[in-house]
Amino acid sequence: MKIELPNAANVGEACDAFRSVRCGQESYFVIDNYQILQDFLLPPFFSALIEHGIDGLHIIIISQILNKNFRSILSSRGVLHITSADLRLDSEDICRYFKAAGAGISANDAKSLAQYTEGWIIAVFLQFCTFRETGTLSDTSGIMMLMEQIVWDVLTEEQKTFLLLVSAFDVINVPRACRLLDCETLPEYALKSLENPFIRYDPAERRYELHGIMSEMLVLKRAERGADFENACLLKAGDCCRDEGMTDKALSFYVQVKDYERMLSIDFSQLLLAEIGNTPFEKIALDIAMNCPADLKRRHLFSMLRVAWALLMFSMTEAFDGLMAEIQVMLTSCRDADRSWLLGEWTLLSSFKAYPHLAKMTVIVREAAGYFNGKCSRVILPTIPWCFGEFSPFAVFHTTPGEADREADALEEYLAVYSKLTNGSGAGADVLFRAELAFLRGNLTDAEILTYQAITLAESSQQSMVHLRSTHQLAEIALQKMDLVGWQNAIRSMERAASYAAQNTFVTRLNIDILRGILLNEMHEQQKVAEWLQKGDFSGRRTLPAIVFSARFVYFSFLMQQGEFTKLVGISQAYLASLKEDLTPFSTMLFYLTFAAGYTAVGNIAKAAEYIEYAADRAFPDGLIMSFASFSARHDAVTEMLINNKYPALLEKYQQVKARFVSGKEELRRALHSGDFPSDLTAREYEVAKLAAEGLRNSEIAERLFVTESTVRAHLRVVFQKLEIDRRAKLMEILR
Repeated sequence: MKIELPNAANVGEACDAFRSVRCGQESYFVIDNYQILQDFLLPPFFSALIEHGIDGLHIIIISQILNKNFRSILSSRGVLHITSADLRLDSEDICRYFKAAGAGISANDAKSLAQYTEGWIIAVFLQFCTFRETGTLSDTSGIMMLMEQIVWDVLTEEQKTFLLLVSAFDVINVPRACRLLDCETLPEYALKSLENPFIRYDPAERRYELHGIMSEMLVLKRAERGADFENACLLKAGDCCRDEGMTDKALSFYVQVKDYERMLSIDFSQLLLAEIGNTPFEKIALDIAMNCPADLKRRHLFSMLRVAWALLMFSMTEAFDGLMAEIQVMLTSCRDADRSWLLGEWTLLSSFKAYPHLAKMTVIVREAAGYFNGKCSRVILPTIPWCFGEFSPFAVFHTTPGEADREADALEEYLAVYSKLTNGSGAGADVLFRAELAFLRGNLTDAEILTYQAITLAESSQQSMVHLRSTHQLAEIALQKMDLVGWQNAIRSMERAASYAAQNTFVTRLNIDILRGILLNEMHEQQKVAEWLQKGDFSGRRTLPAIVFSARFVYFSFLMQQGEFTKLVGISQAYLASLKEDLTPFSTMLFYLTFAAGYTAVGNIAKAAEYIEYAADRAFPDGLIMSFASFSARHDAVTEMLINNKYPALLEKYQQVKARFVSGKEELRRALHSGDFPSDLTAREYEVAKLAAEGLRNSEIAERLFVTESTVRAHLRVVFQKLEIDRRAKLMEILR
């Protein structure tokens, strides 16, 4: 619970935590729908589950699909693996089943039953119901037909209508059923219809749960009554969810009916990054923008501005511009009491037409502030990821080589107005911009101070993007300081950025994968990079366009670390030719340095030198030398020659930063991956031992590493056993 789901950074601790479990009685740990988790959990944790060695603990994993990693572990362990074939009844099973229920059938009947039910228990049960009622077996083989015969046909018309009314829900309770029927007390016929073997009553939760097959049959029956009846059922269900505060469920029902009035009448400001049913919200927003009648748009201008914001986030520029033009016309004739506020919202959204040019944006947001009269936006909320999911303010707002310091001032000036209007959106981004600038110039002390300041500001307003990038930068700083504990703590802290409930979205999770991917590539641990980044195919994945640039950089870096230089060169040419707009100077620098590594490796030094010079011309006017130092192992001779000839004032600084980066990277890699810890201590055990040797108490170590004191004690017990010591006083000497 403390460290969240196991990942590359904490899987060792997760395994240790799991193995430390003790059971005082027979206990069963059941993981259902495991297919949802298996892509995120690493093989070592699979092994820990299977080889836990805990007396009295039984692990049961239920999954629709097992990936190859888990199947390979299963095949080598002697684990009991139950498949669908094991759950089907043969003719002898069916005979015993009927007999146990007090109704015997012949062996031939059981054999026939096994053939046309294929041994599925639900189908056998339905046949048993038929046999018990009529004394004969049905010649109907389909489960739906059996359901209709045994369950549906015996209901009264009132009961059928009631069940169709509740069929939009898998779970129903009495208050909800009453709301659907517009009554205070549930009628007897309705209660009677819920007494059904395919509807389970949960007395603890006081609710009825419909079996999947029952729900499927009711949906089919509901459709048979025509579109008007079905739409009425869905709208009632939506209204019910709206009244219960389940906005996302309500919207999903309204979307199915395309009732734009109801869709726009609810506050969906927290759903802009959600999937409504199986439909991403941005598709719903586009449908509203294109197809909603104008009179409804005019009556729901706040909602239409939120729709416009969703379109903007997903770079649907043409639809956004069209909708904003519509709203502008509507505002001219608006007599609403909120007209001034609406003009403020419209103006604030309009400022993004100048994005990322800060001077122009600042002029417009100041105009918007005049309309708000000290109030905050109800359209752009701080819960939406800052900067369309782009985590690096430097990569976005550094637009002109040689102007980075001026741009830092401009971002500070812009955020002073924008963050106030949006109740904290982007808090700390201006400080992070300066921290990134200091780091890229090789000024570690300034960078570290500013990064901690950015984290503090980001946490105060729960700004996950600023928090994420700041913790990533702390990891980069720790690398150059050869600080293993700091590096690992920074990686773990990325999860804290996702702990803000409203911002734990697909955007945050993708960015965590990207930032970890950058660090893993740097440490030559590219095989641990998220699979979707290794493949480099982002077309089938829901994302924000701003994130794709960063994802591509991780993919190109992955190819570089894999040694696939020919592929890297080929893709680089195609990628640069496909760009529809210029990259910012920082993005240009990163991509061109990566591509230059590919050209160097295939022997085209002239092309590599051209790319490096192109990158340098965009970086060196601001003194940005860090990235060149990080690529020094790939093309150091070319870089040094270029700096010496064209930017001699930077040569000494470059050499210092390069030496620090190379030594820090090698030391950190050695500590992480060579097993060079005393007596085979793991990286986590070494962290705990080092902090204990420095005199920290268990509670202080636990706070530093974000674990429990019991976990610290468990690690120290193992450390003492491995080092064959009995007290902390001996740790310092051994670790030295």
